[in-house]
Amino acid sequence: MTFHSRSVVEFGLFYSRISETLMSGAPIESAVEIARAQLGAVAAALQVDDRWGSGETTTILVEHGSTDNAAARLANLLETHHNISASSSDDADGARYTLWLFRSLDAQAFDAEEASVCEIVAGQIRRGCEISARIGTSEVERKLYSTVMDRLAVGVVILDVGGHIVRCSPKAEEALAERDGLQLQAGKLRATCAKEDREFQAAIRMAVQSAAGGIQTTRGIALTRLSGHRNLGVIVQAVPGALKAGAVATPTVAIFIRDPEAMAEVEGELVRQLFDLTPAEAAVARRLASGLSLEDAASSLDISRNTARAHLRSIFSKSGITRQTELVRLMLNSAAMLGDARRQVA
Repeated sequence: MTFHSRSVVEFGLFYSRISETLMSGAPIESAVEIARAQLGAVAAALQVDDRWGSGETTTILVEHGSTDNAAARLANLLETHHNISASSSDDADGARYTLWLFRSLDAQAFDAEEASVCEIVAGQIRRGCEISARIGTSEVERKLYSTVMDRLAVGVVILDVGGHIVRCSPKAEEALAERDGLQLQAGKLRATCAKEDREFQAAIRMAVQSAAGGIQTTRGIALTRLSGHRNLGVIVQAVPGALKAGAVATPTVAIFIRDPEAMAEVEGELVRQLFDLTPAEAAVARRLASGLSLEDAASSLDISRNTARAHLRSIFSKSGITRQTELVRLMLNSAAMLGDARRQVA
């Protein structure tokens, strides 16, 4: 090894480099290369066996002048080089990670201490890959949830137990930028009306205490808007910490913001697909769902009122409803609300 076997500091730095590399999202080859270089090996290989999933085996080989056929090269190295190996597995997901290190036959063979280091590194690579995968999955989930809330015209602000903003969704950022009912002041979320702000801050403090105590509470507050528009609807919800993946999540407070004058749009193409409508019928349905009258919908589409009525009768027949109010409710409660309004085709 290039560090003294009893040097705790040097080994700690080496161990940390592998951990940081995996957590940063760098290719797994980078971590294997760190192990290869640190232990003075001419090549290193990592084999991952997915025993409970696809059953596939993935082989990663790191060496100077490496070949594309990693599995075949690994078999050759095992026959022609000094080598040590170690395996690490987790019964929870069934994946087994095996790390090999190789030296040429004219070099010094690996000793027992290096074999121990190989075992530690194999375990760390497995754990690092698993944690990195969970973080990646959590980030995908967060983005999906945020996208859905934005499409439903709901803004979300996450506060820590100190009342500081941890995360703010795009729709919430839009609402705060208007400073109409709710605003940011010195990094804190505040109501624009002083009297209502006292009630709002009290609700946040109560939610913080509830979250810290493991209790989920919810309170709704209507905030006056200086523009004269309808009151902004705000929900303050305590989110207690929860045990997940072996770690306790930090308790937080979620602030949900809904502008009653904001209209979440349904996507025309999804309406067509979900209810088997023609493009013209979908265009009428989408406009009625957005609050237009049949006359206004006809005008916006540059069609006659009679044509719009014919489309409406066809929509009723296909969807099994008989009233325009039912159509609006059906559209707003459908999966079409989750579509991307930017993809509108009609």
